Amino acid sequence: MAHDPESPPNPQTDAVVHFIQQLYLGCPRVIVTPAILVISAIAFVFLLTKGAGISGDNLDIYIEYGANLGALTKDNQWWRLLAAIFLHYGILHLAFNMWALWDAGRLTERLFGHTNFAWIYLFSGLFASLSSLYWNQDDVASVGASGAVFGVFGALIGYLVRQRHTVPELLLKQLLKTALFFTGFALVFGFTVPAIDNAAHVGGLISGLLLGLLLAKPLSRKRPRLVPALLAHAGSVALLVTAITQAPPAYYDYQAQRQAEQVIKRFVQEENQLMNEWRALVEELQSGRLVTEVNIQQQLNRMLDDWSQLQGQTRAAGKIQLKARQRIALLHEYAGFRIDNIHYLNRYIETGDEQQMRYITNNMQNIKRVLDALNKSAGIEP
Repeated sequence: MAHDPESPPNPQTDAVVHFIQQLYLGCPRVIVTPAILVISAIAFVFLLTKGAGISGDNLDIYIEYGANLGALTKDNQWWRLLAAIFLHYGILHLAFNMWALWDAGRLTERLFGHTNFAWIYLFSGLFASLSSLYWNQDDVASVGASGAVFGVFGALIGYLVRQRHTVPELLLKQLLKTALFFTGFALVFGFTVPAIDNAAHVGGLISGLLLGLLLAKPLSRKRPRLVPALLAHAGSVALLVTAITQAPPAYYDYQAQRQAEQVIKRFVQEENQLMNEWRALVEELQSGRLVTEVNIQQQLNRMLDDWSQLQGQTRAAGKIQLKARQRIALLHEYAGFRIDNIHYLNRYIETGDEQQMRYITNNMQNIKRVLDALNKSAGIEP
């Protein structure tokens, strides 16, 4: 559309045009934002090659390559605070975070400059990881750039608030409204969905906002004021160091927990096999196919050895999660009741004492109680 030379000038539009010209003059090209996108995409492809899955279903892969899990991060693996920022649980998680970063990152990078923007992103991501670490108490394997992205939006809000007199009013209202709507909606949504790590979002938003307030400067000024800049950078480093050094130790040992989970898994597998043998033995007794007492007792003694070995494996070594410790204790008790039943049946065969069969019947109530407790601990309704 041709410009009408006789149309009256619009001061607000002219101010916006002038602001944008200054913005691009001070930072003609964005560098950090696309670099973050590329690094995140490479990390996603790398995890795909390791078997993470397009939807991010293989949690073990994420834990192996950098998920922020308190039990490992606090075990002198603090590099996970940084690595987790560039990992994502699936293509949708990656796509949403990178879209949000691209949308807000280009403007924010031009407002603060490459170096300050890079630090805003990294510090917000690290502080978000630490917030997740403190809030989730070692039980959540957190990944994703969302905390850092919230930091970018926080820094943008901080700039608009601090430089509200230098940003054209028309642009100020539009940008502030968009940034506040995104962060507000995302936080509310995060509080309603348990799988979302909103602690990281809040930590990233607050840290980005503080840096934005300290580092914001008019576009006409080439460098930020010295004291706020020193406070922003030195203060954020000091805060990170303090948060890391003062973090409480993990309440469980990751390797011990993994071993405990393997104990539970092996128990379930072997218990299925032993129960099949027990049911087959009972059927043979009822049908009369086992004609000699020797054959019966040989099978019972072999089963007794197998159950005793299985019970002996139910030992929890080291610091493990309370639920796993309780589950192993229940498995130990369950195996004990199965051993008792074998003893009762053996005595019945030797003596013909009907009281032994009543012991088995009563013992089945104990077994049912333990099985109900095991199902409850696993979240299975009776």
